[in-house]
Amino acid sequence: MSSNPNNNADMSSKIMNSSMKILITRFALPVIIIIILARFSKWIGMAALLVYFLVLVYISRAKIYTIIGTRRYGLGRLDEAIKWFGRAYAANRGGIRTAVNYAYLLLKSGELQKPEEILQKALKEHPRDQDVPYLKSIMALVLWKKGELDQAVEMLGEVIQTYKTTTVYGSLGFMLIEKGDLDKALQFNLEALEFNPRDNIINDNLGQNYLLLGQYDKAREVYENLLAKSPAFPEPYYNYGLLMEKLGNREKALESMKKALDMKFSFLSTITREEIEAAINRLESAG
Repeated sequence: MSSNPNNNADMSSKIMNSSMKILITRFALPVIIIIILARFSKWIGMAALLVYFLVLVYISRAKIYTIIGTRRYGLGRLDEAIKWFGRAYAANRGGIRTAVNYAYLLLKSGELQKPEEILQKALKEHPRDQDVPYLKSIMALVLWKKGELDQAVEMLGEVIQTYKTTTVYGSLGFMLIEKGDLDKALQFNLEALEFNPRDNIINDNLGQNYLLLGQYDKAREVYENLLAKSPAFPEPYYNYGLLMEKLGNREKALESMKKALDMKFSFLSTITREEIEAAINRLESAG
C-alpha cells in the first residue's frame, strides 16, 4: 500500500518544527540570554554559562551514563556496565532502548525476574514505539531461559517478519533446533546464512543443525571454516568436538572440547561448563 504524500509532508513538517523548537529552547535562547548577561557583567555571564553547562549535563545524563556503560561493556566489565545502564534507566530519560539494553545486561548476568519486569513496563508505556521489535527479541530470550521455548519461538517468529537482524536470526535459528524440527530449522538457518554469511553464531547454528541431521561432511565444512576465525564463545568448539567424536577422532574431539572450556561463558550461553566437562570425562574414559 502506497503512503499518502500529504501525510508524509505533514509528518516532515512536524519533525522539522519539533527540531526547531528544541534548537531554540535548548541552545539559541540560552546563548542569547548569556550574551545579554555578559554585557552587564563578565562574571554574571560566566556564572550563567556554567549554570547552562551543568543544566545540559543534567538533561543529558542518561546519554552520558549510556556511553560510559557501553564503553565498560566493550571492555568486558559487565558488572560496571550494568551499574551505568541502571543509572541511565533510573534517570528516566533514556527511552525504551535504554530500558531494553539494561534488561539485556541483567539477563546476561543471570537475572530473570527484573529484566522481565523492565521489559513488560517498557512495552506497556511504549506499545507503538519503533523499538518494540527489539524489545520483543530480548523478551524472547527471557522466555527461553524460563523454559517457555514455544512462546519464545512464536515471539521471534513474529518479530522477524518486520525486524530482520543478525541477532534475531541467530536466536531463532538456535531455538528452532532446540524445538527438534531439524528440517524446518535447517531451512531457516540456510536463510540466516544468506542474510549474513559471516556471522559466527549463524554459522554455528548451521553446523549444529547439520550435525544433528547426521550430515557430517557438511557440518565439518562449516565448522572448519568457522573455527579458522577463532570465535570467542564456547559452542563452536563443543559442537565440533561432538562432530569429531561421531567421526571417531577422539583426540581432536578432546582438544576441541578443552578449548571450549577456555572461552567465556554467560547466562545466555547455550552450553554450560559442566556439560563440556562431562563430555570430556566421557571421552577420556572411553580411551
